[in-house]
Amino acid sequence: MSEKFWKFQNAAGGGAELLLYGDISQTSWWGDEVTPKQFAEELAALGDVSEITVRINSGGGDVFAAQTIGNLLEDHKAFVTAKLDGLCASAATVVACHCNKVVAANDNTYMVHPVKVGISGYLEAKQLEVWVEAIKTIRETILDLYVRKTGRDKDEVAGWMDNTSWWTAQQAMENGFVDELADGTRPVTVEDRGGVLFVNSVGMGLPFDKVPEFVRKRVAAKAADLFANKTPTTPPGKAERKDQTMDEIKTVDDLRRAYPGLVDQIEREAAETATAAERERIQDIEEMSIAGSEELAREAKFQKPVSAADFAKAAMKRAAAKGSAYMKDAKDDAVNSGVNDLGQEPPAAGGGKDEFMDAIKGLGVQEK
Repeated sequence: MSEKFWKFQNAAGGGAELLLYGDISQTSWWGDEVTPKQFAEELAALGDVSEITVRINSGGGDVFAAQTIGNLLEDHKAFVTAKLDGLCASAATVVACHCNKVVAANDNTYMVHPVKVGISGYLEAKQLEVWVEAIKTIRETILDLYVRKTGRDKDEVAGWMDNTSWWTAQQAMENGFVDELADGTRPVTVEDRGGVLFVNSVGMGLPFDKVPEFVRKRVAAKAADLFANKTPTTPPGKAERKDQTMDEIKTVDDLRRAYPGLVDQIEREAAETATAAERERIQDIEEMSIAGSEELAREAKFQKPVSAADFAKAAMKRAAAKGSAYMKDAKDDAVNSGVNDLGQEPPAAGGGKDEFMDAIKGLGVQEK
């Protein structure tokens, strides 16, 4: 199963939230029998909830995943509200259009574009024709969904898609994709990180030079405010609401509800750091292992995990103990063999050098 890109969590008032931040599946759900099944099971596990909020900040992804998620949400008995926290683009709009209501932040960005497919390898003309037909079919299904959501003429909607349309939240509402705007407590932060668009610290996988001018202006305005050492312009009452939000954050759950993207990012980075540290610990233990310490190493790696430094100390102590035991056994063997009781002729008169006795003394055997 591919890595999960969604997250269900409880919400205040007995409802539930579904977080869709970042790519909607990095692998296709076409032919995938495992991942869609897990999503459906988690949705069913929410139980008897009357409201589901789908928080979206995504540049899109796999259309089959988006269609599956959207249809499952639409079939659920709960009232489903899509809240667009930053960017809703490409396949993410498919999920939003399946929801009962779409609410967008005032500075949210919305984007629709033509259906695209990635093909690897070499294909014959007939194979390419199959892909072209697939694209046409997918385009029709998305167009029908958009027309149902917006109530607009199909040709007009097709023109929006085919020309790649970027809209502000207000424009998306005027075109029927958004039902209402919300002056929420989550400001949208747009950044250019290495030529890639980031929204609320989540990578959208979109080249920054391809985003519309009004999006790039937000980044420029933020940079100008920082350069001038000014506080960014705040709408009336916004600062007061922000202070109230900070005052209400008392627990981790409060922080997650207020800043889900930030909390998810912190958790992901913490997990990645912990995984890297664990791999390094195991590798260090393996490199320090010597013959005879296999059992100790296995215990240190998995059964009773310890640091590489502690393993090294334990291994040295065990080696020293084995060395002392070996020397004691050798000495006991020498005593039991009677070699220390062997009689010897006294040295020749005059105290001449006895090379044999000198060699024996060098071995630590005491002369009786």
